Amino acid sequence: MTNAELAARVAELADLMALDGADTFRVSHYRKAATALHRFHHPLAGMIETGTDLSTVPGIGKGLGTLLTDLVRHGSSPRLDEYRARVPAGLPALMHLDGVGATRAHTLREAGVDTVAKLEAALDNREIRKLDGFGPAVVSRLRRGLAARRVLRRSSLLFQADRAAERVTAALKDAGIEFRLAGDILRRTEIVACVDVVCAATADALWDLAGRIPDRRREGSRGDNPLQLILDGARIRLVASPRGVLGAVAHHLTGPPAYIEALAARARDRGMELTPSGIVGRADSEARRFAGEYSEGPGADRNHAAQTKAVVSEATATEADLYHALALPWITPELRENFTSIERAEAGLPSLVTHADIQGDLHMHSTWSDGAATLDRMAAASLARGLRYIAITDHSPSTNVVGGLDGPALLAQADEIARVQESLPGIRILRGCEVDILPDGSLDIADEFLAQLELVLVSVHSSFDMPEARMTDRIIRALENPLVHVLCHPTGRKLGRRPPYPVDLEEVLRAAVALNVAIEINANPRRLDLDYLGLRRCGELGVKVLVSSDAHSVASLDNMRYGVDQARRGWLRPDQILNAGTLAELLEWAARRRA
Repeated sequence: MTNAELAARVAELADLMALDGADTFRVSHYRKAATALHRFHHPLAGMIETGTDLSTVPGIGKGLGTLLTDLVRHGSSPRLDEYRARVPAGLPALMHLDGVGATRAHTLREAGVDTVAKLEAALDNREIRKLDGFGPAVVSRLRRGLAARRVLRRSSLLFQADRAAERVTAALKDAGIEFRLAGDILRRTEIVACVDVVCAATADALWDLAGRIPDRRREGSRGDNPLQLILDGARIRLVASPRGVLGAVAHHLTGPPAYIEALAARARDRGMELTPSGIVGRADSEARRFAGEYSEGPGADRNHAAQTKAVVSEATATEADLYHALALPWITPELRENFTSIERAEAGLPSLVTHADIQGDLHMHSTWSDGAATLDRMAAASLARGLRYIAITDHSPSTNVVGGLDGPALLAQADEIARVQESLPGIRILRGCEVDILPDGSLDIADEFLAQLELVLVSVHSSFDMPEARMTDRIIRALENPLVHVLCHPTGRKLGRRPPYPVDLEEVLRAAVALNVAIEINANPRRLDLDYLGLRRCGELGVKVLVSSDAHSVASLDNMRYGVDQARRGWLRPDQILNAGTLAELLEWAARRRA
């Protein structure tokens, strides 16, 4: 088992213990242990297999060590199995809904509501209002949380899809099978309905290959094209295709449908036809064959494609050839959306930001608040990743995390930053803080302390249910403080769990322009906030954008890639990204903000 898998089992045990009424201290211990295990930098399974006594590892102890050893050696644990038998299987999902938690989950269980489906029924028939602790505000949060959860039904978050795709493509590489990724994962959408992989192989060969991938579930039967799998919670479609049209088929499946239809209309206007396997010379040509057996996908007609015959133009064997035939520049997958993508491409495509453009990371946490790694380890890991500057931005006190920093604590942290800076001259470490925006729009650290920081980030972490007008005023009042530089995760969403809070984003963005405040793309793949539509508006209005990892561990520094994906989907260039500039440019901007 990987550290992440072990951490997931320990987190599951903590949930089950909480639902079974275990001591809150013990539950908290296991929750913290799960977080620490997920971020642990040595493979625990390897340590166990070589005979390491895990109880000697700080923070693990004898009980947890025994649990981990059982999980690695036997795949399960008597203790975990005991709790699984005592707690209804659907109850943990209820506990994690926004607004529930262990206490309200207990109440629901006593009322016979122990699955999400039963909760939805109780909300529909208004029985939920009879229960203690389920007033109108809680009911409203539950409805919004359930709506956010529905988005992930039969879908996965992008990082989960990436993880599953890596396992499948590794198997394809080992088998020597040529392939192309396609679909949502290639367009880097926040939610991935399905990972499409177009393969130069037969359907039978793909069936056999899938059977050799551990912990996967195949759907359908041998010979199906596409072959559908469930892997690591993500849906995968393996598509068998002849090698000669691999790229064309992948382009078609990448879509989305509205974009493919817009390209098809353009082809028809030019006396051609766009098919799933390339462009045919004339729309009335009898040459219309889908190369191979598969035709399912955006805009495709499976039966028609399977039954007709065609000759595919060799001129569209690659995506570049296809776009050339349509008199268009090649459009990167992140920008493919609908006919507007084509209109904008004709007007000129921007040189989009890339990961290589990012010079610094200005939002990360250390053990001074709720991070898993020390300040010096975060700085050293950032330097190893090629960054030239970072900001340490631990939480302020009002966020309900361990060790939120008040003013005096920030001064103490400054001494440590100075010591670490001396030992790491290759990277500049800025003093910062992620400061809570209180419900009235004030900040929970006094200005006298904020004035001593080099970067002040502000965020909403509480009171999400206030009306839109009040939330908008709350945020803008915070931005009006001349010591503030960046608004973080501007809509507060958590994908699959919590929708955006009510806010007039247009008004906030216009205020950000007027006040010269930057807007964050929070690259945590469970947030990806601001979304790509909001980022397009940032580009149109001239808002400076910050891409940040919001890292709480060394490993999560690599979240940055997801933020860059989001920036590219928002049509943003390097000059529009605050941390794609040099340190001198950043410091000059920060000083102007306070002038």
